[in-house]
Amino acid sequence: MSNKDLFISGYLDRISKQFKQTDDEVKNRNLAFEIFSISALLDKPFQEVYDNIIIKGSKDGGIDGIWFQDQGEYFDMHVFQCKNQQGLKPNEIDKFRNDFKELFIDGNKVGKQNVNDLLPKIDEYKQITEQGIIIETKLYFVFNGLKKDPQYSNNESAYTTYHSPDSNFFIKDSDDLYNNIANLAKKKRNEIKFTFHPERSNISPIDTQGLYSYAILNVKAANFRIKAKELCELMVHEEKENGSVDMLFEENIRSYLGVKVRANKRMHQTINKKEDSLYFSFLNNGVTLICDELKIPKQPQNNIYLLPVINPQIVNGLQTSWVLFENYKKNPSLLEDVYVNVRIYESRDKELIEKITDATNTQTPINYRDKISNRDFNRYTKEIFANNGINYIIKRGEFFNRDSVKYSESIESEMVLKFWYASFYEEPETAKNSVSTVLQRIFDSTFIENHPLEKLFNGDKNSPVYNQLLSGYKIYKYIQSQKRIFAVKYDFINYADELLCYSIYKEIDSASSSDYKEETLKNVYNKSLENIESILKTEKDKYDKAGKNFSYNSYFKKPQCRIDYNNLVGILENQSIIDYLMSKK
Repeated sequence: MSNKDLFISGYLDRISKQFKQTDDEVKNRNLAFEIFSISALLDKPFQEVYDNIIIKGSKDGGIDGIWFQDQGEYFDMHVFQCKNQQGLKPNEIDKFRNDFKELFIDGNKVGKQNVNDLLPKIDEYKQITEQGIIIETKLYFVFNGLKKDPQYSNNESAYTTYHSPDSNFFIKDSDDLYNNIANLAKKKRNEIKFTFHPERSNISPIDTQGLYSYAILNVKAANFRIKAKELCELMVHEEKENGSVDMLFEENIRSYLGVKVRANKRMHQTINKKEDSLYFSFLNNGVTLICDELKIPKQPQNNIYLLPVINPQIVNGLQTSWVLFENYKKNPSLLEDVYVNVRIYESRDKELIEKITDATNTQTPINYRDKISNRDFNRYTKEIFANNGINYIIKRGEFFNRDSVKYSESIESEMVLKFWYASFYEEPETAKNSVSTVLQRIFDSTFIENHPLEKLFNGDKNSPVYNQLLSGYKIYKYIQSQKRIFAVKYDFINYADELLCYSIYKEIDSASSSDYKEETLKNVYNKSLENIESILKTEKDKYDKAGKNFSYNSYFKKPQCRIDYNNLVGILENQSIIDYLMSKK
């Protein structure tokens, strides 16, 4: 299965379940394609498309969706016909264009019995027209096939005949939808404008400065102190504009860890103890932000400093922010005399932002899982897993966020990467020895050119690694589900996860199969257990003869376990593992 099919099929599965519109599975999937297509082309959430854009019901006048986009002095009217099919049929395109012309351009509903569900959109069109506002129409005929497809030879001629951007008539195929998926994988943040009010010094009546600022090359910086309530007001504003607080911390390497974490618990206690809360800014390192634009005042206005910013992001101080916010929601008066130190930098340089994030996060140790949490490959992987109903957790504390309730399964990213390394990358011993080593190597590959893993983890949406990670997870999940069943028969089973994952993958791979369904895994799993038991018997005999103690754990951490397994079943290792994995689309 290609990456395109993997993404699109996954989205259709997800939408079919989330927005079930009929008991007819085929029709429901076709309706899901309408939602997906419009979402991909307009870069809008599925829920918004379902609620406001698609025409629900069978009496749609031959039109699947309409969105009136207010451009200020005029409106763009986006009109959709979506076909979950591979062939491009001229008669369907003609019908779509004619239906639109008759209903909206000519205003002719005579003889049209199939338009009741479309009437609200027709009325909206009339209302805008009667206000004297120009409407520019854009028609999209979308199909789940290819413009050039040898199996559908008429597609290319139909596309050439009808596709006319100059006339605002567009034909979109599955490649166009796939190219828009990158936008679906990452929600866009509405612009955030916020004004900080730095506190003036209360030491000297002569020099009551409220901030100090400077610049290094083209990066401006400001340091100041604010009321803790103001930081909470920023979070409230973010929530109001974007539906949640999450995007304020998008560049942060971890999520909120909860009040039970020692540092957060002490912070909470400080806030709730009046005599200690006064000293909060002494006891806390404050928060670090980056922003797109920072306007530094030359002097106070009405004896108050104003510091406007655009699109602030908290890159250090997430835990501080959330502890304050939770207390603020509970009782704002708790923060009455609490202040926070702030550092903010104006920069859009991703590399510099990453360095600031890395350097300022020192209170809670950063591991390599934290460092790769915001990498593009993880973003795409999260979407692939979500499409399969799995919560792929990339940040510490993320399991407790509100989105986790959507999923029946959850798995930490480091486990997925670890077992991919054990199976597809064919190093079960390294995976068992040190997951940190695995994560470090993957992290290095995301920014070091010519790194062995760079082709797989460089964030390219076409990388074959996403399907591999999902398949590795399926093997891992099956292995875990069988432990209790086979624990008595095979006493090594609790130590052999990585080698089992490797052996199952190799068995399926040697059969030139990409089938990781439960029945296949069951057959291969039993065979792998028997093979591992065999190599263990041979190895233990050697130790017994030498009078030495044998350790399963030690054995499975050595390359010898993989070599012994390969020798037993006749596996020849790939000379160029990366080239081989790149070929496994």
